[in-house]
Amino acid sequence: MFAEERAKPIRIEQNEALIRNLVDSHTKIPLIAQDLKKRKAGFNGEKSVDYHLSFLNSKKYMVFNDLKLPLTPHHFQIDSLLFTPFYTLILEIKNISGTLTIDSEFNQLTKNYNGVVTGYSDPITQANRQKLFLQRFFYDHHLVLPPIKFLVVISNPSTILKMAPGQKLLSPYDKIIHAQNLISEISKLNTLYTEEKATKKDLKRIKKVLLNKHDTGFTSILDTYGINETEILKGVKCESCSGKMERFFGCWHCTKCNFISKTAHVRAIEDYFLLFKPSITNRELRTFLDIKSPKTANQLLNSLNLKVTGSSKGTTYHKEFL
Repeated sequence: MFAEERAKPIRIEQNEALIRNLVDSHTKIPLIAQDLKKRKAGFNGEKSVDYHLSFLNSKKYMVFNDLKLPLTPHHFQIDSLLFTPFYTLILEIKNISGTLTIDSEFNQLTKNYNGVVTGYSDPITQANRQKLFLQRFFYDHHLVLPPIKFLVVISNPSTILKMAPGQKLLSPYDKIIHAQNLISEISKLNTLYTEEKATKKDLKRIKKVLLNKHDTGFTSILDTYGINETEILKGVKCESCSGKMERFFGCWHCTKCNFISKTAHVRAIEDYFLLFKPSITNRELRTFLDIKSPKTANQLLNSLNLKVTGSSKGTTYHKEFL
């Protein structure tokens, strides 16, 4: 089975970097922290579904996680996509706690958690939209596409699913399942779809196109929250107390707790890439880390195994987000 390992989403890393590099009293921190908590819960739910997928026969499936594909004028994203020669399966993964009431009449999902009722968009409508987008993408790229099916997978095993009063569980709402039932549902599809629609050559081309077209482009987190670059704290932060560190004799020394580190600059530079842009120059590094020596900045950048373009004062170092 080809399975693109589900990495920690860049948006989570950006939110974490933003919280680290703003003053504690910043008015946007509660909003950023709330969004971070929600995104971490979603990521943990996706990882729990990956556990169930790991039991699939390694020779029968291609699995792609967190695909973000272009479709003019925007992009669409799929949590997990399974390919076989016989059918294609979209997984829309939801990590929601409490009691979920499915209302097929109003196309709505309602959560009741500790007496608080919250409304959500209908996940079936969302999955159907992804199906249409995927069909369009395959058509545009002249790819063979086996029949597309979808499942909405509830990753939290304690979540209770029920229909709205007076409604029965009918298709397509029977496609909302708990994660522990995922392998059973895939087995049913294997029984229903036995005619080969894609050859090994077709699947190889599909894999190549999906990986080439998957968008790993950088999106500004500062623009997302309306934060000015001048609000980002400069300097290397102590990993022990978050105080500011100064560089002496090849090490970073915390001016607050006296903690010493040789590698504290690594996270700081990673934060720069997450917050500002996926490239940096010697001058930009010196400004961000609050150091004066171009030679020291050059040594720090060369130690990170970054892609380099240009030369002399025009040298730029690049971070590739995978």
